[in-house]
Amino acid sequence: MKLNPISGNMYKFITHTWNPIKGKCLHDCAYCYMKTMPYSLGQMRLDMEELKGKFNPEHFIFIGSSTDFCADNVPFEWIKKVFDFCYTKTNGGLFDEEFDDNRTRFLIQTKNPKRLLQFKDHPLFNPKRNQVVICTTLETNRFIPEIMKNSPTPLERAENMALLAKNGLKTYVTLEPIMDFDKEEFLELIRICKPEQVNIGQNTNESVFLPPPTEEKLIDLIKELQAFTNVFLKDNIDNRSEVIEKSGLALELSQAGL
Repeated sequence: MKLNPISGNMYKFITHTWNPIKGKCLHDCAYCYMKTMPYSLGQMRLDMEELKGKFNPEHFIFIGSSTDFCADNVPFEWIKKVFDFCYTKTNGGLFDEEFDDNRTRFLIQTKNPKRLLQFKDHPLFNPKRNQVVICTTLETNRFIPEIMKNSPTPLERAENMALLAKNGLKTYVTLEPIMDFDKEEFLELIRICKPEQVNIGQNTNESVFLPPPTEEKLIDLIKELQAFTNVFLKDNIDNRSEVIEKSGLALELSQAGL
């Protein structure tokens, strides 16, 4: 198992990334920087060498940071093997049966949360374990085919996140790369995901232009989001300190996730 300590433009609340399933992502989003990485190229494949080793109960691991392993072209059996491994390796030994803070946590971020409904009864997803956070990306409320390519629409993502939240799973939403949006429609999509946290970042791929919201529009959105969720502002936001100050965002939440 190769656990990679966080680096670069990663969430500060994550400790490591882990990619047991590798290969070219079906969604093929225009802005995705992972498309240039060698382990994100070629046929999708399950790396069985990654299903060896142990987890540390102090880690919060982002599974599948290099490719969306919940895309429709990934075999059910591969995904199940990964979840089975996570469950088996975090029971007994160092890990208490009753969860306190002594169990490895996992972040699963996908643009295809519908796929995770197939696993809602998997023991890893038992809400009593408080072990898994499901996150989806919403760049905007608008579906832009030339940018989002083969991804489900933002509406589809949000509707399926709502079903996962209804099953008691903890959910996050990531607005990155955030694009121009229609505020009320965007807020409604985010709200129906029932997120405990919303992460916001901007486009860092200079080779692809994405229409950004104005700073004033972003500040207004953050103010509205704080009425029903926590907001984590990534370091890549332009004029980050000013945005934090003008939106009234708590500094501790802007620096570290839940």
